[in-house]
Amino acid sequence: MELTGEKKDWGRGMAEAFSMVKDQAPLVHMIANYVTASFCADAMAAMGARPLMAQAPEEMEEITGSADGLAVNLGQPSEEKYLACERALQTAGNLGLPAVLDPVGAGASGYRKKASASLCAASWPGRAWSGVLKGNSSEIHTVLTGAAAHSGVDSVGTFSHLEEEAAFLRDMREKGRKMVILETGAVDKLCWISESGGKDRIFRAAFGHEKSRRVNLVGTGCVTGAVLGALLAAEHKKTGAMPGTDRMALLAASAVSMVSFCCEAIGDGGYGTHKWKLLDALSQPDLDLYEAYIGRNMKWIC
Repeated sequence: MELTGEKKDWGRGMAEAFSMVKDQAPLVHMIANYVTASFCADAMAAMGARPLMAQAPEEMEEITGSADGLAVNLGQPSEEKYLACERALQTAGNLGLPAVLDPVGAGASGYRKKASASLCAASWPGRAWSGVLKGNSSEIHTVLTGAAAHSGVDSVGTFSHLEEEAAFLRDMREKGRKMVILETGAVDKLCWISESGGKDRIFRAAFGHEKSRRVNLVGTGCVTGAVLGALLAAEHKKTGAMPGTDRMALLAASAVSMVSFCCEAIGDGGYGTHKWKLLDALSQPDLDLYEAYIGRNMKWIC
């Protein structure tokens, strides 16, 4: 697919990617957090994936090795959870499984900042993991720059880190790692080095939101990471290979835009209604309307 081609081509590809999950029924290992684990498991199941949420460090190699992909959420960190995340990501790297790292509240404490940086760097023996670094603007800013910019685990604004973003991606490429950055917020943003766009060609895409969300559902960011984990796992199960950066970027775009599309289509209702309607929408999305939504809200900023 030509990266600078029509947005409708990307919209079609993103819709087809979402349908792929039901066709492949991938097994997704997610190291979740206790606040949103059930919501994330339900979201993956609604898509047609099979969630597996183990956290014991002693079984990480075996559990991750049995899965088609991995999603790591750093919410509610502890020494035991950190060790589980490290072992799971190490296994994913050694086996060539795509992974998502969501450094929840990366700048909320010194401990989280150190853990996020360490897991992202993957400076352990063996092959380092490849996949998507996903977070809100504050979380991405902390991982890329080391600066703390949080109010609890919430982002406190939108931060500019274009140079650090490019340097990070180039460093990953030089180390043989395929990496995409997905930043969520008022405008969702993607950044990656295209495998077909030249050695130093950085691509960026953005997705606007047509409506403000009527209800601030706890866990929609975590759900986005889970949805992305399911898409990457389905791709790996289908092809038997690590997706390239262009394909990973499309899958990340599909995840973040589909969650936004479903949230914005919910309509009226209270908190509980919005939660179950989001799961219903993920289980039966109107892909024609979704493609049109992409056409209206996606733009290239490369």
